[in-house]
Amino acid sequence: ALKISDNPMTDEDEPEVFYSSSIHGDETGGFILMLRLADYLLKHYNTDIRIGNLVDNLEIWINPLANPDGAYRTGNTISSPTRFNANGYDLNRNFPDPVSNNPNKQKETLDMMKFMRSHNFVLSANFHSGVEVVNYPWDRWRRRHPDDDWFYYISRKYADTVHIHAVAGYMTFMENGVTNGWDWYTVYGGRQDYVTWELQGREVTIELDDIYVT
Repeated sequence: ALKISDNPMTDEDEPEVFYSSSIHGDETGGFILMLRLADYLLKHYNTDIRIGNLVDNLEIWINPLANPDGAYRTGNTISSPTRFNANGYDLNRNFPDPVSNNPNKQKETLDMMKFMRSHNFVLSANFHSGVEVVNYPWDRWRRRHPDDDWFYYISRKYADTVHIHAVAGYMTFMENGVTNGWDWYTVYGGRQDYVTWELQGREVTIELDDIYVT
């Protein structure tokens, strides 16, 4: 992961945020977006007041590619990537589940757990592809999170901001670009619920586009 901060070699007393993408290796839209985000923040730090304030007052961590095995399945170029890692595991079903723990944790999962436990991310987002929607906890329970109103608010704010700047019809899936995870479909062992349940963080899953890479 790349750390972007005004003092990157120092562990400052600042809120930490985390952006991660492509835990499914064939969902590469976020991979490119995260590289562009890092480039944009660095290039505009000295010229854009908003960017300067973000970098000066946050520790921004970016993990562009959480599943290199799947994305680079055939070698050093992305060609015929796959959802799974080299052992055939869906890494977004491999995290500790609040009810039934998964004993076959993959190296990628263990490394991500170690990394996230070593930080105190106040907010994180996991970027996917497949549809266009912001998905918020819980994924495994019908019952709502105690902060459901807050999760809906930030998800709604994201989708509505996208609608201002995007072409008509983009990110309108489910409730005009927002859904509770359970209302869409149930997931066990997902990273979003692991972060929210075990780490007491706040993570959403952002599905960026309808297109997979084949």
